[in-house]
Amino acid sequence: MFAVHDKQLAVHGGLDGIRDLNAVESALHRAQNLDAYGKPGPDAADLAAAYIFGIATSHGFNEGNKRTSWVVGRLFLAINDQKLVFDQLDAIYFMLAVAAGNMTQPQVAQWIRQRLVPSLP
Repeated sequence: MFAVHDKQLAVHGGLDGIRDLNAVESALHRAQNLDAYGKPGPDAADLAAAYIFGIATSHGFNEGNKRTSWVVGRLFLAINDQKLVFDQLDAIYFMLAVAAGNMTQPQVAQWIRQRLVPSLP
């Protein structure tokens, strides 16, 4: 995740640095905890939502939290052979709502689930 964050700042600019390392680490462990203890077992959308929601709402970095969470969530999906199909403007409004606390993690998962298609081999 730190490499993703650094790349986002290099490409798009922003203040470097970590505001709260505990918040960043907690956001990273959110998906692992959900995978281990979630009942019923989570699907790919649930786990991607845990990354997106956790990173965007923890505000652990000085800047680039939304960008980092978006890329980490999509990267997780791609690694798991899932593709997110979305309208760019819709995705921007989605991430703004997530970071502002206007969506719950289950709502984030539902937004993702509605836009998932399996990747072709």
